[in-house]
Amino acid sequence: MKLKKGVDIMEFIKGIKTCKGDVFFESPEDKIDLKSALSQYVFISILSNKKLMESGGIHCENPEDFRNLEAYLE
Repeated sequence: MKLKKGVDIMEFIKGIKTCKGDVFFESPEDKIDLKSALSQYVFISILSNKKLMESGGIHCENPEDFRNLEAYLE
């Protein structure tokens, strides 16, 4: 799933913290665990790169966690 445009990234990260399983930003080259603070910093820097954002998406290890993040994803 893709991150909606205009999402408050800090609220999205708070939502990730409520998830039971891992949440990843996955692109053809990388898989970043968004529950990791270091990976969150990397993800924030990726947000400014339109090409990377378009090539990747958000994946929840636990399908139930999509409900916690549905307000931020399309």
